[in-house]
Amino acid sequence: MTHPTTVLVLTPSMGGHYFGELLVGLRREVAGVGGRLVVVATLLAAAPRDEPGEPGGFATPVAWSQVDGVVSITTAVGVTYLQRLRDAGKPVVLVSTKMADFHAPVALPDNHGGTFAAVEHLIGHGHTRIGFVGNLAQQDVCDRFTAYQQALEAHGLAADPALLFAAPENAETGGVVAARSLLESSSRPTALMVATDRNAIGLMGTLIDAGVAIPRDLAIVAFDNIEAGAFSTPTLSSVNQRFDEVGALAGRLILAKMRGDVVPSTNFTSQSVPLAMRESCGCATDAHDSEVEGDDSLPDASLELLRDQLQDVLSGALLTGDRLVDGPLHDAVVATVRDTLRLLQSGDDVTTAQIQTLATSLQALTSRPETLHQFGDAMEDYAQRVRTSTVPTTDGTLPTSARVAAALWKVQASAFLRQAETTQTAIVEQYVVDAGLLDTGHSDPRDLSWLTGTHVKAGVLGLWEDGPSCGRLQIVGTYDSAKTLPDLVGAVMPTEHFPPESLIAQAVAADREVCVVVPVSTPEHDWGMLAIVGEIDTSTERETYQHWASLLCASLESQRLQETVRKSALYDALTGLPNRQLFLIHLEHALAQWKRSRTPFAVLFLDLDGFKLINDSLGHQMGDRVLTAAGLGIMKELRSVDTGARFGGDEFVILLADTDPDGAAAVARRVQAALGEVHDFDGHQIATQASMGIATSAIDYTSAEDVLRDADTAMYRAKSAEPGSVTFFDAAMHASALRQQSLHAEIHRALQENQFEVHYQPIVNLTSGRADRFEALARWRHPERGLLLPAEFLPVMEETGLIVQLGHWILTEVCRQLVTWGPAVVNVSINVSDSEFWRQDLLTHVLETLREHDLAADRLTLEITEGVLMRRPEVALRMMRKMHDAGLRLHIDDFGTGYSSLETLHRFPVDAFKIDRSFIRSMTSADNSAELIRALVTIGKALGLAVVAEGVETREELTSLQEIGCATGQGYLFMPAVTGDRVADLLGHSLCAERPDVAPAQPIRLVPPNVDV
Repeated sequence: MTHPTTVLVLTPSMGGHYFGELLVGLRREVAGVGGRLVVVATLLAAAPRDEPGEPGGFATPVAWSQVDGVVSITTAVGVTYLQRLRDAGKPVVLVSTKMADFHAPVALPDNHGGTFAAVEHLIGHGHTRIGFVGNLAQQDVCDRFTAYQQALEAHGLAADPALLFAAPENAETGGVVAARSLLESSSRPTALMVATDRNAIGLMGTLIDAGVAIPRDLAIVAFDNIEAGAFSTPTLSSVNQRFDEVGALAGRLILAKMRGDVVPSTNFTSQSVPLAMRESCGCATDAHDSEVEGDDSLPDASLELLRDQLQDVLSGALLTGDRLVDGPLHDAVVATVRDTLRLLQSGDDVTTAQIQTLATSLQALTSRPETLHQFGDAMEDYAQRVRTSTVPTTDGTLPTSARVAAALWKVQASAFLRQAETTQTAIVEQYVVDAGLLDTGHSDPRDLSWLTGTHVKAGVLGLWEDGPSCGRLQIVGTYDSAKTLPDLVGAVMPTEHFPPESLIAQAVAADREVCVVVPVSTPEHDWGMLAIVGEIDTSTERETYQHWASLLCASLESQRLQETVRKSALYDALTGLPNRQLFLIHLEHALAQWKRSRTPFAVLFLDLDGFKLINDSLGHQMGDRVLTAAGLGIMKELRSVDTGARFGGDEFVILLADTDPDGAAAVARRVQAALGEVHDFDGHQIATQASMGIATSAIDYTSAEDVLRDADTAMYRAKSAEPGSVTFFDAAMHASALRQQSLHAEIHRALQENQFEVHYQPIVNLTSGRADRFEALARWRHPERGLLLPAEFLPVMEETGLIVQLGHWILTEVCRQLVTWGPAVVNVSINVSDSEFWRQDLLTHVLETLREHDLAADRLTLEITEGVLMRRPEVALRMMRKMHDAGLRLHIDDFGTGYSSLETLHRFPVDAFKIDRSFIRSMTSADNSAELIRALVTIGKALGLAVVAEGVETREELTSLQEIGCATGQGYLFMPAVTGDRVADLLGHSLCAERPDVAPAQPIRLVPPNVDV
């Protein structure tokens, strides 16, 4: 072995009287040969502490290459793990556990001897109905229960199953559960053997609250002799098991195996343990009674026995029984007892200095209040038994025994104060750790700076390089208060080599230091391992290092979530590409580079052609896969200095750094080729193409948003010209974009200043020429350009969302006019834009506006284009049914412009459809438009739907429509849209008569197709 003797200790817990003392004894034994411990806590911080009785699932080979032997405590690991260790050549010793499938030396407490003696003691008090309390899922408790049964049997008593009261755990809460069972029992015992002191303390508190007198109604002896038992009410009689001796026994066994000695795979028990008899079993009461009865004389041998008992208190608490190990401590114990007896026997001539010297000696021996308390009781008992005076002298001076007792109480109070100070220090230390680990916004928990201000000497944090299954830890942080560790950050090592040898070497066994390894994991996430050099805490059950690991997990998780939030704010969740926000940051940087050093850049705006068809036909999941593949194809063609991003939907954007227009065009061609590659998605052969717009630094931009806007504009120009093509944004487009931007501002102002008007175009009965129905059409009374038609402003309002605000205003204005006109105007049609139709509050708003003006719902018709309905037909169908049920009339506008379907007319609850003006204009030509219109009119009649011909501009068109049998129409031939004050003049008059301002057979073309005028 090239390193000092190193023992790996596997334990489910590390602190407190049981596990802490085991580790202290083991460390002491290994330190005696110049060795050291690596202690691995195998349970997660949130897991129960050694209660279930079953090994956990720990399987990580921590430090296997660093150690020479292994000690496994209770349920630390299972048989499979231990067998793997043995196969790796590591000798193994077990502590407080026996495994049927794994034979090894086992170090055990004297469960049998201690329990047997305790039960016999209760029998000696005259008890025959003795019960048992304990958690039988644990090995030690099972052994104690067996000893309890054997002790009863040895005295001719039967173990009554009704007197067994189960505790679900070894702590006070387990005792509370057992006490409730006992109180509910119809057959109670007169005495109890309780498997652990903590069970007993919880049990006594519950029983006393229920009115049970201890020990009069129920005598109790427990096992462990923890400090709290000496101060409970009543004080607890207990088996004084030295668990540090069990640990030391395990240490001797593993050292022997590592030396190559023959150590049989059998059970080894620590030395026999005495009983600490107090009030709960009745001993203190018996002693008091005998004192009251009086005993005039005691033989000299009894004085020797009392002296031995006084010495046993200190020896049992402080010494191991191994003269070599105890060394000078044994001599100090003997000297202190001798000095105590001399003072008690010296009468009243003892000086204060002599008493103080004794108190100082005791204080140097131990700081445990329980031991000092026991010693004080034994000393007082000795003084009473040897008839040392306890009565003040005539001058009021206290007797020596009282003065010594007072001094010992001061020492005991000082010990309590030191305990309180230790607890306060631990609280302050925990606060430091809490503050360091929970403030992830200002510090990185991985650098271990949060260990500053703690008792920890050094530490190393290793996180899994690629998940727990990889078996490799990467060092991400170190703590080195003495600045002696080498630079380890970034090193990657298998778990067999963790913790690093340089950290293990920091643990000085003579200073009670060990190297501790705790998993940094939760049931949901395994982060890695934390290794620190620190001390074992026997004063509290608080699992300090596991607690820190839990906080570290929470801190790392918080950091991960923050990173996820940050990434989600800057990256597209589907493709992992940067999103708009991050892209703009990069583009702003490119713009700054252009301004500073004239480094050119280009932005490519891509929109996948026909992507909606993929979503509609193959589903959104397939669409997502296509988008992901498109993102990968784009990134494959870019350099590391370029940025590819997804803005949402099927829009991708590319920023090319240090690239001129020719370079941008070349990248565009490569990206087009990459997107055009055929991919097989579950048998579907899919290739994509994209329309692209390119904006470059050739135009002197001032903001990143302007660059994006222009690239987007160029992309739409490419898509409208030829899908799959590429268009550069040029000066002409720039001028048009500036006009659009100016128009946006003007429209905002127009809405604020009420510059819009509603004009009304009559819907004419083609037989009578009369009109009592109208279509409402928006006009803009521009202060400089005069009256503007919808084609000038509606597209811009659709882009900006202002169309909804305009629609609300038109609805209110139409309702006001209907009230003004009265019933002579039967109905007015309003065009509903795409944005308006999909608003959830559309129907509610319409009905509320009608109610405000006291109008029936059938006075209003909503005109919706078939293109809007076909975006989400099922949803649109539900919405239109609600509208129709509310009494509104519904028309399909622009029927026949590309989405026409007889199913639409059949399924949707509409009252009429309007034949688009493009068909009307061509009906007098040589094509088949007239026959198509005739067919549509016939279909309308068959379905009971009205048919309205839009854009009737010539008398030839009117005549043809009349011959076909079309009942209604509208257009410039009859009357252009007029202001509301002129509508009354049109009522009752035929609008089919010749108008002098309209030339026959001369079509009127004022606006492009598909824009309502």
